[in-house]
Amino acid sequence: MNKKTLLSAIFVITIGVFLFAKDAFAGAWTVPKYKVWGEYYTKISYAKDSFNSDGNLQSSRSIAAKNFRDQILTMEPKLEYGVTDWLTALTSLEYKQSNYKEYNRTPVVFDEPYAEGYTVKNNGIVNVKVGARWRIIDAPVVLSAQTKVFIYTGYGVNHGEKRNVADYPDAIVDLQHTPTIGYGNDSLEQRLMIGKTFSIPITGDFKLPCYFGAEAGYRWNNRGVCNGVPWFLEGGFWPFEWLLLKTELDAYKTQDGTGKFEESYGIWRSGVVWQVFGGDSILRQGNKLFNLELDYGMTIWGKNTSAYREFIMKVQTQF
Repeated sequence: MNKKTLLSAIFVITIGVFLFAKDAFAGAWTVPKYKVWGEYYTKISYAKDSFNSDGNLQSSRSIAAKNFRDQILTMEPKLEYGVTDWLTALTSLEYKQSNYKEYNRTPVVFDEPYAEGYTVKNNGIVNVKVGARWRIIDAPVVLSAQTKVFIYTGYGVNHGEKRNVADYPDAIVDLQHTPTIGYGNDSLEQRLMIGKTFSIPITGDFKLPCYFGAEAGYRWNNRGVCNGVPWFLEGGFWPFEWLLLKTELDAYKTQDGTGKFEESYGIWRSGVVWQVFGGDSILRQGNKLFNLELDYGMTIWGKNTSAYREFIMKVQTQF
């Protein structure tokens, strides 16, 4: 299935969901007044292939990177506070650790690769995020507007481990390159978020509870970084009251100085949420809750980006 067919199918499903759904959902949902919602987000991203400037997937063995491995650990504690039932304040800290290796890096002036390969790493807190989510309506759908500011901490672009060129007299210039864990910019992002829950009749009186949500917005960046359009779709169902099966599509388009939009990446994820006690991570209707979520994801399209595979764990609570 190509990307155009996939997006057409998603559009048809989305229209059907909002025609037949009944209740309100989640990503657009605000935390109840005076309640605190928290999440500890951990993601391991791994890549050995990449998408080129034409959007074609290519093996690292066939390009100049010479058999690379790119691994990133992301950890992000998040907090949301219900200022009122319709206004939520939110904040988080984003930490990244990047490890990059090329097994077959070959210097320009010699024919043989470095015996030990080329390895560099970088780590640090790259962003402080603050913002708010305002619930505009809660029927017949939940519709919210979210504003978030990404504050660059001053770390991540020209920091981290560097190789000593004096130890490699045959080295090419970029031997000193460290893996980038940020672009060194601040951002302002605004999104519209919408969602609902609904039930699908299965047999007799049994109905399968499901949900669906969508988000889209615009991100303004400074320091020469292109602006962009983030968009996000998710959906899932509860086969049991304590178990949620879900899937999502997380994508981003960049806009250059001429106004032209170009695909950056599209990531498909699928996972499970074990609702240990209380409520679930979707409806969050004021009760205390504790959830554990596990997800697997992969980059299914992109340009000038690594073809990452992701393993995600989220621990969520509300009190």
